[in-house]
Amino acid sequence: MIVVCPACQARFQYDDSRFGTVRVKRFKCPKCSHVFEVMNPTLAPAPLMPEPPLVTVPAPMPPNEPTPPAPIPAAQTTARRDREAMLVAAGLQVPGMPPGLKFSLAFLSGPQASTVKVIENPQTVIGREEGDVVTLDPETSRRHALLEIHRDGTVWISDQQSTNGTLVNGERITGAVQLFSQQEFTCGNSTFMLLVRSTDEFPLH
Repeated sequence: MIVVCPACQARFQYDDSRFGTVRVKRFKCPKCSHVFEVMNPTLAPAPLMPEPPLVTVPAPMPPNEPTPPAPIPAAQTTARRDREAMLVAAGLQVPGMPPGLKFSLAFLSGPQASTVKVIENPQTVIGREEGDVVTLDPETSRRHALLEIHRDGTVWISDQQSTNGTLVNGERITGAVQLFSQQEFTCGNSTFMLLVRSTDEFPLH
């Protein structure tokens, strides 16, 4: 039999043989939680029994909805992966670095002022005498700061427990801070500017 909720008109399938000899059963609509009573269709109408047991009915029958369309193959994503693979094979793209972007640090002050260092790895250590970017600055710690380039093209800098700290916008940072193109930061007496540019002007032929 089909049970219809008088409150929200939701329809539910219910086996009427489960009534047994009970003349009436109470149902709770799983859609709107309305409680209502239904007479046993196999028995003649009779006075309602006081407080019949509450019955949990099955979930409502799903409406006849159209089948959702199949997802469109990500051809563009595949093409980008293929292009990245070609760039890596040609030595024009470093594995793990975001495609289409080139990163570099310009020394604005300090012993290395007026020089530019190209960033070639996702993680770059800035230090006084060791690391990927060497400052030769006595106010810079041996391993002063860590520059991280994420796959989405964002750049983050974090201090490596240096003595004089790493400053961004003139404030000493305590955790990872995002940097943007042409933004400056300072390690000791050395100030840098992050430079990010697109490499689409040099397409692979």
